[in-house]
Amino acid sequence: MKNCAILGAVMAIAATSVLDARPAPASAAGRWTQSSTGKELVLVPRVKLQPNVGVSYGTSLGGTAGFGSPTRTTILTEPVQMQVSRSMTLEVEQDGRFKWKIVKRHAETESCSMTTTQVKQGRLTHEGGKASFAVEDGTESFVSSCGREGSSQLARTSEQYVVQLSGGQLVLQSGATRWTFLRS
Repeated sequence: MKNCAILGAVMAIAATSVLDARPAPASAAGRWTQSSTGKELVLVPRVKLQPNVGVSYGTSLGGTAGFGSPTRTTILTEPVQMQVSRSMTLEVEQDGRFKWKIVKRHAETESCSMTTTQVKQGRLTHEGGKASFAVEDGTESFVSSCGREGSSQLARTSEQYVVQLSGGQLVLQSGATRWTFLRS
């Protein structure tokens, strides 16, 4: 019985905080742009030699020196710090609806470059200096200068940032990430 009372109180608090979330302030409505170049973590496939003992993660490409080889070649996806050129456009409507387009460019190999484009759409709410972007729909696509391309749907998610809005600047910050948008 005590657990039911606690669960009821937690659900009431959660419902209250959702109801208290307000659409983005009217001063945030409009079109915002950001562009930057810097080091970012990028997921990159790497070919690695690994000891041929037990089960390992990755796609096995067979032994490197024939049957019974002490090593095997695998493809692993791991984060690598790279120089990334980023440009973003954030369009916010009066009612809090948003469309956020993110274009990132970085080297794929020594002779190829990769361009990744994300388009997120949803509802922006704010409460107590924090902005919450509820992504309801979105796509991510990539194009390599060496001929590869692909696309996929983005999962529904929510992103939270500390927000500062003054003059013609909108600053979004989460951990080490800090983006300064200018009104366009």
